[in-house]
Amino acid sequence: MLKDLAKSALIKRSVTKYNKTVNAKSSAYDKWQKAIEKEPVVKADAPVIMETLETGEVVPHKKPEPKVKVIAYSKVWEVSDMKGDENTIYIFASSRGKLTKRAPEVIQQYFIAHPEHNVVYGDEDEMGNGGKYIHPYFKPDWSPDSYLNAFYIGSFFACRSETMHAAATEYDNAVRMLGGVSNKKNSPEQVGLEASLLSADVLFCMLAINERAFAKRTGMELPIGHIREVLFHRSAEQEVFYGRSFHNSRHMLLKPATVSIIIPSKDHPEILQQCLNSIIETTGDENIKYEIVIIDNGSSAANRVKYGVYCSRAPRKNGLTNINYIYKLQEFNFSAMCNQGVRNSTGEYLLFLNDDIEAKKEGWLREMLSQAQLGHVGAVGAKLIYPDTDLIQHAGIANVRRGPVHKLQKMHDGKNHYFGYNRGVHNNIGVTAACLLISRKKYNDIGGFPEELKVAFNDVDFCYSVIEAGYYNVCCNHIFLYHHESLTRGIDNLDPKKMERLGREGDTLMRRHSHLYNFDPFYSPHLTEDETISAIIPKEDYTPVEDIPYSRISVHEKGIKGAREDQCLRIGCEYNGTLDNWLYGVTAEGNDEGYYLKGYSFVIGSDNAIFEKQLLLRLVERHEDGAGPADRKVYGVPFYTWYRPDIRIRLQDQVNVDLTGYKVKIRKGDLEPGYYQIGMLAVDKTSRLKLINWVPNILNVKE
Repeated sequence: MLKDLAKSALIKRSVTKYNKTVNAKSSAYDKWQKAIEKEPVVKADAPVIMETLETGEVVPHKKPEPKVKVIAYSKVWEVSDMKGDENTIYIFASSRGKLTKRAPEVIQQYFIAHPEHNVVYGDEDEMGNGGKYIHPYFKPDWSPDSYLNAFYIGSFFACRSETMHAAATEYDNAVRMLGGVSNKKNSPEQVGLEASLLSADVLFCMLAINERAFAKRTGMELPIGHIREVLFHRSAEQEVFYGRSFHNSRHMLLKPATVSIIIPSKDHPEILQQCLNSIIETTGDENIKYEIVIIDNGSSAANRVKYGVYCSRAPRKNGLTNINYIYKLQEFNFSAMCNQGVRNSTGEYLLFLNDDIEAKKEGWLREMLSQAQLGHVGAVGAKLIYPDTDLIQHAGIANVRRGPVHKLQKMHDGKNHYFGYNRGVHNNIGVTAACLLISRKKYNDIGGFPEELKVAFNDVDFCYSVIEAGYYNVCCNHIFLYHHESLTRGIDNLDPKKMERLGREGDTLMRRHSHLYNFDPFYSPHLTEDETISAIIPKEDYTPVEDIPYSRISVHEKGIKGAREDQCLRIGCEYNGTLDNWLYGVTAEGNDEGYYLKGYSFVIGSDNAIFEKQLLLRLVERHEDGAGPADRKVYGVPFYTWYRPDIRIRLQDQVNVDLTGYKVKIRKGDLEPGYYQIGMLAVDKTSRLKLINWVPNILNVKE
């Protein structure tokens, strides 16, 4: 009885301590934001300009700092009549909330530091109970197609006074682009859009038109600035998009068009037939004519006959003009097959499609084509859903720290994710070639798919090249198609050879586009950077990797005494490699910074608050002789606890799994060179139970 009471007290104490840590870590954003607001604003160096004196002498001097004026959204139209406000920064802000105290100075210094930008916006959050800041909206950099679909700019933006006056002439165009009826004699309330939206939204659109922000860029330079800092705290009752949120709108074609649908396929005649039937039955727009080109790289003789029979019998209706079936025995090279399909096609636009795609609703091709016809738009994708579910397979590609990921994969489309990410039209750094549309001219500008990437990342590389050429990629998340890809498919199910090839091609991708390492203009660096986390959420941990201390490694000469190896202790290893690689990418040389490991671990069916964990490493092969160690030496590595709300969401049937993440830094020289298997030790603090488990992941410690 006494023993039970003691154990109960230990459990209560452990859970109390655990909950206190969870509360502290779950408030990390609020603390981080309030700490930022106390920091001094970094002063920018004013650009040097040349001035000609009355004597004719040309002398350099710095332009004086601009004045700053804050104007409410409801009074934006008064600014166009102001005169003599030279060298002034106008900040337009909603009255449903407040700018941070440092916002005016931050914006002022931004304009000083960035003479190339005349318009800028920033991030915002919501004021919660008790003065706590919640729900930060970390916005993308300038995204013209996202803006045309929703007023994602939100609660504030700013511009230079000369830009404001120059943009006043763009009133008609701005109202027309946003769906209103222009009449300069009318007040804003009479123009045809909701007044609360019009006052800010149309003004911003005028500024964007003036800055040629809806045109093709030169390289990566964006025409409108974005300050990646929360500078506005919005009232809880105010909707972030001010009435114009991401929605399922219908778009018109700019002109009639011809499309070539290119489908690589091998030994899947029934699947291909389903795909083609769905295309024919859902594409009936009189302004769209299309052909289908099937590239077969080696089907069996029987399946070749089936392909041929169906292609000849498929009804030529609803705009379908021809089906061209091309057979050539060759190794699988997705890029080469796509490029081969282009050479054997005639359409103005090229739609690359997997044979396991199924269209369900009419109008999907028109919607994609209406985006692809815009001069500034490059590759166009669509939202893909797993069949017989509402689970997302693709809603646009994001480039997180170590490469491209399908954000929101296997998450429910019935839910509105991160400020409408799975709704409406969005600019993304990339879209999947399972369904990718682009004009032939732009395809030729890029040079086609990279044939050195035969299996993986070829579509991502293509999309990165499109972005680098100055176009904007678009994902149409207001439409969807079914993708008959297996729900169980994933990296965890790949065999070692496929994993090795995947890693090799991933490294090739990032070497070809090394400047995009840990950078995506359309995915904020303040959002989670981990490729294993499907949800789009703010970073769970605001402690930089550089600030995590190196672990003090202990040695268990004869292994872990009294520990039971048990599969109920689960371990996930999401990165194990050099710290240089994590921080700087695959082009980083050496491993002078040491090593970095991160992942998660939990005990199934137990209260995880009562366990104390330690990462384990055991040497399985030395570098110098290739032989395994003669002893059972195990290294214990204490770790930094990583708050993982995503694990809690995924494991709702488990107890206290918020703090299941781990991050470990190991100093170079603390481990002898060799290959180390990764494991975990979990000790029940309320009993003598010790659990241990190992995973196949290997840490390669180099000389």
